[in-house]
Amino acid sequence: MTNENIMPVGGRIKQARQQKSLDLEELAGRVGCSGEYLQWVEDGQVEPPVALLLQIAKSMNLDSGAFLTVDDSPEKRLGESAKRTKKYSYRTLTPPEADKHLMAFSVTIPPRTGHEGVGYHHEGEEFVYVVSGAVELLVDKEKYLLGEKESHRFNANVDHHLSNPGDETAELLVILYVP
Repeated sequence: MTNENIMPVGGRIKQARQQKSLDLEELAGRVGCSGEYLQWVEDGQVEPPVALLLQIAKSMNLDSGAFLTVDDSPEKRLGESAKRTKKYSYRTLTPPEADKHLMAFSVTIPPRTGHEGVGYHHEGEEFVYVVSGAVELLVDKEKYLLGEKESHRFNANVDHHLSNPGDETAELLVILYVP
């Protein structure tokens, strides 16, 4: 599959929404965002966070990873990084499967990168392990500074943000448990 034939994530969300006969406002209400924001996602004006992609898939009774990969081939899923926000890149380490609740990602955050946009939140728990570099993790107004080989587990239902205040790229292992 060539890149020209890959439908952007927003287009895939819109296609799935229409196949499920959901209007934009109904889906936006289900996932807790505004219709305007969801329209921007579908139009490709903004890159949605992973948490929103998980919520959208769940609200439409789709595989939790339905919108996390662009190409379902193992080479794409396990070999290439994908941009999901203006600042972060991530690579899926686990294949999306409908009956599985655990997902792992390799996340890269460039130096001196602050969080932009809304906070992430989704059902379940999240585990962040810093492979290299350092990050600042804000979980429901609690700030945690995590250095290399440090970790934190938290309830992912509350707003959480990651940033890299340091001078080197931060490499993370992020594991999500979504019931």
